[in-house]
Formats: sequence, structure tokens, C-alpha cells
Amino acid sequence: MTMKFRILGPVEAGTDSGETIAVGGPKTKTLLAALVVNANQTLRIDWLSDAIWDGEPPPTAAATLHSYVCRLRSRLAATGPDGADRIRTDADGYRLRVEPGELDSELFQDLMDRGRAAAEQGRPDEACDLLKSALKCWRGPALANISAKFAEVYAVSLDESRVAVMAEWLEHELSLGRHQEVVPELRVLTQRYPLRQRLVRLLMLALYRCGQQAEALHVFRAARHALVEELGVEPGSALQALHQQILNNDAVLEHRHSADTAGRHNLPPDVEDFTGRTDEVHRLLEVITPDDPSRTALLVNAVNGMPGVGKTALMVHVAHLLADHYPDGQLFLELHGHRPDRRPRDPADALGALLLLLGVGEQALPATLEQRAAMWRTQLMHRRVVVVLDDAASLAQVEPLLPGSRNCLVLITSRGRLDGLRTRHTMTLEPMSERDAGMLLGRMLGEARTAGEPDNVGILANLCHRLPLALRIVGARLGNRPSWRLGDLIERLRDPDGLNRLSTATLSLDASFAESYRRLHATQQRVITLLGAHPAESFDVGAAAVAAALDPAEAERVLESLVDANMLESRGIGRYAMHPLLRDYLLGTGTGRDDAARPRNRAEARTGATRLPATAAAA
Repeated sequence: MTMKFRILGPVEAGTDSGETIAVGGPKTKTLLAALVVNANQTLRIDWLSDAIWDGEPPPTAAATLHSYVCRLRSRLAATGPDGADRIRTDADGYRLRVEPGELDSELFQDLMDRGRAAAEQGRPDEACDLLKSALKCWRGPALANISAKFAEVYAVSLDESRVAVMAEWLEHELSLGRHQEVVPELRVLTQRYPLRQRLVRLLMLALYRCGQQAEALHVFRAARHALVEELGVEPGSALQALHQQILNNDAVLEHRHSADTAGRHNLPPDVEDFTGRTDEVHRLLEVITPDDPSRTALLVNAVNGMPGVGKTALMVHVAHLLADHYPDGQLFLELHGHRPDRRPRDPADALGALLLLLGVGEQALPATLEQRAAMWRTQLMHRRVVVVLDDAASLAQVEPLLPGSRNCLVLITSRGRLDGLRTRHTMTLEPMSERDAGMLLGRMLGEARTAGEPDNVGILANLCHRLPLALRIVGARLGNRPSWRLGDLIERLRDPDGLNRLSTATLSLDASFAESYRRLHATQQRVITLLGAHPAESFDVGAAAVAAALDPAEAERVLESLVDANMLESRGIGRYAMHPLLRDYLLGTGTGRDDAARPRNRAEARTGATRLPATAAAA
């Protein structure tokens, strides 16, 4: 018999025949939970002792833990030969062997990923089935019978994923015209989560499409009251816009039954804990103005900024807020401008992908760039569509992708400025404010995790220099290590190799900087590398010219090109600065640095004891 381990509800071990194994009392169940949550990883005895006794293990903890392990082994062994060697004893701890397909949370993740992929590829029926199957993996709140502190953060993360999948499933159901079917489920969810504006929006839209305009407006009033009373905030712009559309009986809200809309809603999910950026979002939403008949130009908004500053998250968030204003489609296309494993997307290839998203058959795609651009503009001539072009490499890559219709909106992200692009708004995105950075960390880690270390939240935010990617990595690192205090990670980030710790299996600040560096030409690489060893916070043209052995005019040209690439910041005419995390990356790798200028180690580089010319170091 195959073993089954379940954490999406009460923690249990069982068999594929449905039999549940009685593993023992609360401590043994807590041991099982710790082993399952960290499946196939060795857990040290001291960590397990802290986990089982909530940080206060008795003097006999090691011996008692051993007895719990023996008891759990015997219960698993009773299911057959396969259960006998599930718990392995390693040099300094214990490890539970879990095979693929045996853990319910892995099955949930797989079904969720497949459902989202189906939705992105324009198969909403299949997406609904897969997401609904994912939700059937649940039997209640995650780790429901475990009261240990180590389980709290993990359980919250799993439960958040469950709510997000519920919302996505119901949104796809609604897009397929199943308004009446989703209303009961949405009523239950909005009562359980009255502050979740996405769920409120879905219920309002479902009620309106069922002919219950007054009830939809009542739901808005109740949600607004809850938000003001509980959080002291007004509903977000998306919810307020829907409220106004319902008041106006806007025809945009009517469901379109034809297959005409299929495949044109492939935005990535919005970030559940999107934080701050209030001014930036407001500027980007200024395109929502009363229709001006005299305006004939396409609306284009562009955001540029250094790696990891949160450009994509911002634009996807704005696109979701604007979704109701562009009912004919919300398209997302990655242009691979700075992917280490991909070449920048060719414009003809990009247009082919966009036309396929609109439902054009592959056999009908024209052969040339010009023909594809013409078809793209024709397809969008009478449609209201928002298009997100992510990680653009150049103006030449983007220009053929711009629709011709005044009814469309294009949102573009890029690391460098796209000079010559005609936009309604162009902004350079800066790192988050200290307040918002701390708030983001607090939301990721949860009040239970941060309440005892409020000062360390701000310290961590500043060690990350308020860069969203770094903050996300720190949040993920702490989330996966429930026994760590915030101060533990602070100590590690303060050492000379702290930057190397800012990475996870899927996120890497180092890799983001490396790809931006690789895209620079040789002179830019040499100058930015030398300036990375400069001891001062900022420097002027003269210091850079001496350091790089360039004449001042050439030095200024290179520095300005690095500003345009968002590798340097302009601090006024002729004065520049480098982001501290980029400086750390350059100091840590020595990438492209001449031997004569390379510090012997990072500590030497931080003190400025390099072999740069004295005039450069003094500037």
C-alpha cells in the first residue's frame, strides 16, 4: 500500500485505500507535522525539541523525542514493509521520506499550477475543473490539529493559497456565465473574509449579472463599512469603479457568451499582499478619465527601474485594477529583455504570440513583421484591451507591438529608459519607502512573527535597502524557517557575504544584477565595476574620469548612459550614486574588474582600501 500524508486539514498519515493511521497523542502528531512539513529534509534534534515543546523543551527532551520517533515508526510500519523505513535517523537528526504524489499539499500545488496554466492559455473550462479539483484536496484549515508555533506561519501561507485559488476558480466560473451558481459560494466567502475586496467585487458582479442590482449595491455598502471600521481605509479603486458602473448600468458589465473573449485574459495573478506605491498607482490610473472624443492617440504608460524594484508587480497590479475598464481583454507578454536563459523576444515572434492570445489560428499568422503588426492593429481596432509588455529590451522591440486604437492601453516595463517612446506617463520606479518596506515584511511574516521584534522589521527593511525583490527573498527565507528569529537573519545579512544569502530556489537578486551587467557594453562594464569599489556614497564626473582613465566628456557620456540603464542614480548635474545592493554585488563578484583595481576581499573594498587613483577615492 502507498502511504498518504495530509496537512491540508488535520495532520494525518494514512494509506491509499483511505485508512487513517492512529499515530498517537498531541506530541506525536506535532512530530509528524514537523517531519511532513519538512519532508525529505533532516531535522536536527534541538530544532525538533523546540518545535514540539514550543521553545521550552524539558531536560529529558532528547530521550522523550526518541521515544516519540520510535512510536511513530511502529505505527507507520504497521501499514506494511513500505512504512517501516519511512523515518530515517541521520547524523544529527531525523528525516521523513515522502515520495512524489504522497503529500496532499504537493497535489494541491500541482493542480493549482496546471489550472493557472490552462487559464493563461485561454482554456477557462479546464482551468475551472483543475482549480476545483485542487480545492477538493482540503479538509479544513491547514494543520488544524497542531497548536505548535512552528506551524503557524506555514499554515497561514497554505490557507492564503487556498483563498487565492477559490477566488481564481470563482472568477473563471463567472467568466463562463455561471453567475447564479457562484453566488452562494461567494456569499459564504465574503462573510468569512469581509475585507477581501476581490471576493466582494466578484459577488457584486455576479449579483448584478443575476439582475440583483440593489443587492449588489448593498454588498458594496457593507464592504465599505467593514473596511472603514476595521482598517480605516476606503475601498480600492477597482471596487469603487465597479460600484459606479453598477450605478450606471454600464453595458461593459454584461457577460459576453461568445467564444470571442476566450484566450484574452492571461494576466498573472495579482500579488495578494501588494503594499504601498500609492502615488505611482494613482499616476498610472489617471488614464481613467471621461472619454475625450478629440483624443485619437493610443494610451501608453511605461515604468523603468533597476533590477528587483518591483516594476512587473506594479504593472500587473494596475492592469488588474483596470480590468473592468478594458473588458475585451487583459493581455500579458514577457519580452525577455533581461533573462539569462533567453534572448530578447523578436518583435515578429512577440506579435505572433499576441495574435494567438486573441484567438487567431496559427495557420492564419502572416509571415512578415509588417503583416503581423497590421493584423494586430486591425484585431484591436474596435476592442478595449489592456496589454502589459514586460521586461522590454529596447524601443525597437516595443514599437511594432503598439496597437493603433485609442481604446487600448499599453503598460510597459523595462530596466532602462526607452528614449523616444511616446507615452502618457513614464516613471522611474524607486525602492519602497521605509514605512512601506516594513509594512510589506510585516504582511509576509504575520503579526505573530513580528510582534516580539518590531525594531528588527525596520532593520531588515533597511538591510534590504527597501528593494522589493530583496524583501520578498527575506520574507520567503524566514517563512521557510519558522524557528529563526528576525535577528538571526539580520546577523547573517550584516556579514560581508550577506548579499549571497538573498536568494531562494526561484528568486535571486544576484542573478538579476548579473544579467543587467551582462547587457552593458565593455566600457560601461569597466566603469561601473571600478565605481563599485569607490568608498564614497556618491561621486562626480571628475572622480569617475580619473578612476576609469577617461577624459571628463567621455566619462560623463558613459555615466549618463548608466543612469539611462538604471545602473546609477543621478544626484544632480554631474553627480551620481550607486544602489548599495548593486555595489555589494560588484564587490562580491569582482566581475570584469581589472586586477589593478580589484580589492583583495570585500572588507577591503568596503573600507575603500583599493588601488583606485587617490584623486578618485577622495572625490
